[in-house]
Amino acid sequence: AYNQWEVLTTKLRLSEDFQSREYYMLTQRHLNRQDKSFEQVGLMVKFQIDCMHAFADGRPPPSPPLGLDLSAPPTAAGGPSAIAAADITAKPFKENEGLFESDVVQQEYGALCRDHQQLIKMGENYGTFDPLGKIAFLDQLEAVEERWDIFYGRCSLEGGLNPEFRDQCEAYLVSLGLP
Repeated sequence: AYNQWEVLTTKLRLSEDFQSREYYMLTQRHLNRQDKSFEQVGLMVKFQIDCMHAFADGRPPPSPPLGLDLSAPPTAAGGPSAIAAADITAKPFKENEGLFESDVVQQEYGALCRDHQQLIKMGENYGTFDPLGKIAFLDQLEAVEERWDIFYGRCSLEGGLNPEFRDQCEAYLVSLGLP
């Protein structure tokens, strides 16, 4: 299990996929806010595995490795745990509001979804981009994000944005330690 932990974190860190790298960096930032690191979590995982093996063999648990502080709880900074993220189950738009009856709104929404999906697909090769390609990708990502902000803003003004969706998104960001 410890080897799987090391392989997973290495794959996330070195992945060519933008979203994998982004997830790694978000998790690293979240751990840093709790005065933890991937290395410390890895040490804890290995120590727990060693303790379980010792227990199964009827031996006393091993001494904790150097650098592992067992007195500090996993959420010492008072924040949520690294894996406790709120779920988003609500749909973004209210049903039966007639918001999507307009051809213009349907076309704009379709173009946004298509462009966003293409960026996600392009981001799978992010690690192979040269420095200017990475900047161009991030600029395109920012442009789509801005278009989503405008689209959601218009939907909100029309009363078509689901408040439950907004609340769940805010709770999700807070659960990750993001404002």
